Amino acid sequence: IMADPTILTAEWNSLLPLLACPQSRQPLAREGDRFVCKPTGAEYRIHEGIPQFAVFGSAEQWGSQKPAETSESYQQNYQKVKEAAKYNEMYAHRWSKQWITRREYRLLRRLLASQPHCATLLDLPSGGGRLSPQIAEYTDLLIEADIALGQVQYGREFGRVKARQVWMTASGFHIPFRDASIDGIVCVRLNHHLPTAEERERLVRELLRVAKRFVVMTFFDYHSLKNLGRRLRRPLDRKPPKMTMTVHRVRELATEGGFELVQWPALAHMGSGHRYALMVKRTA
Repeated sequence: IMADPTILTAEWNSLLPLLACPQSRQPLAREGDRFVCKPTGAEYRIHEGIPQFAVFGSAEQWGSQKPAETSESYQQNYQKVKEAAKYNEMYAHRWSKQWITRREYRLLRRLLASQPHCATLLDLPSGGGRLSPQIAEYTDLLIEADIALGQVQYGREFGRVKARQVWMTASGFHIPFRDASIDGIVCVRLNHHLPTAEERERLVRELLRVAKRFVVMTFFDYHSLKNLGRRLRRPLDRKPPKMTMTVHRVRELATEGGFELVQWPALAHMGSGHRYALMVKRTA
């Protein structure tokens, strides 16, 4: 007898009151095989025990003129489990990825260890669970979310950890939780995939909206040596510019959201332009 694919695990019980419609931010009600936003009529189905909260689209849905590039094509990556498996195997077996991943693990653990233990922690995008073992010890409940269903399915199959876990699809532009509802949020290697400054800043604001205590986020530093080399070579190799932010702008966005940028370590000063940003909620 096959299990009912709409059944959610017991770990969802504590999350249900925290959910909000990713489009309207109104409360959600469970109705059979879906979640429903009563004020708007929006529906989000449950697929094989995974709520489908992902809202696709980007800047053109925000009331502004559609830019030449948006993140929409990126959002379609890894929707199938087979595609997600290839991506995760690359990180597991390519030596260059292994070196930088070890450095990334150490940084992430250091930043998370600087904060009190979490009841809930959201990893978005969670991918196939690459960071789950590093995050799990810092929370009671690990929420794994990615816009790609294939990645979420892969993570549920191969990314199990000792902490309690739940899985969902979700966009970083439309996170399906109420304001200040999740203790901590980890958002690694998403910001630098977003082609417009509007999208990159929208992501930061949305993470800060949902976080109750802190956000750990990566971004590609405009002033890094890696990006300086890219800018100097561009007249010759014609490569497109990196999708960057400055530490100063991240600090401004944190302040606007009621947070403080307290750490911003570089992943590697020579071999990478990525930085980790730890933004902590200011106390009154």
